[in-house]
Amino acid sequence: MKELAVIFDMDGVIVDSEPIYRRLNEDIFKILKIQVDENTKLSFMGGTTKRKWTILKEKCSLSQSLEELIALQNSIFTKQEWDFKQILFSEAIPLLKSLKEQEIPTVLATSSDKKRIQAVLEQCELRSYFNEIVCGVDFERGKPDPEIFLHAADKVGVSAENCVVIEDSYNGVTAAKRADMYCIGVRHKLIDMDLSQADRVVDSLSEVRVAELKQLFERPSHIL
Repeated sequence: MKELAVIFDMDGVIVDSEPIYRRLNEDIFKILKIQVDENTKLSFMGGTTKRKWTILKEKCSLSQSLEELIALQNSIFTKQEWDFKQILFSEAIPLLKSLKEQEIPTVLATSSDKKRIQAVLEQCELRSYFNEIVCGVDFERGKPDPEIFLHAADKVGVSAENCVVIEDSYNGVTAAKRADMYCIGVRHKLIDMDLSQADRVVDSLSEVRVAELKQLFERPSHIL
């Protein structure tokens, strides 16, 4: 059993996509003629599309089916020209390189759909940095349920208590802590997300040092 693995969320951690998603969501809300308060918007950030529309369908008494609402979102999102390289957090690359050089397994565990994940990995040339990719749509329950992170740990053969999760949303942090994992919350400059459950909060991935992560899980030497 390896002694450390690092699990990364994608949106808001690797790429600064959340402001774009919020703008596109506003376009959808206008089409549906609904007003969505900020607390509700924050409640579905970091979760799957299905979870978001389940919340909004009930909250806003929408008559459309979940399938119709998801299809509407997909039609709006696919019209967006995605240039993920332009919104890549540059601080992510040195951290990923350092983890790879020190042979520490990494997993990308995100609620985004598979096409968007693939686009980010290809445009930003990131695929080689991750040992495994885990997509939230493959699970019945998305974040804040811990299933996605527990599966990520299993994929790289690391116990949950030896995993570090890097997240930017309340739902992601909650999922990490429910999985009994150490969590680093990354604060966004524009979106005021509750990261209070995180073990540590940073303003940038440049503050995360691999040596410090390794120290978290060092085993005391055996006394002979």
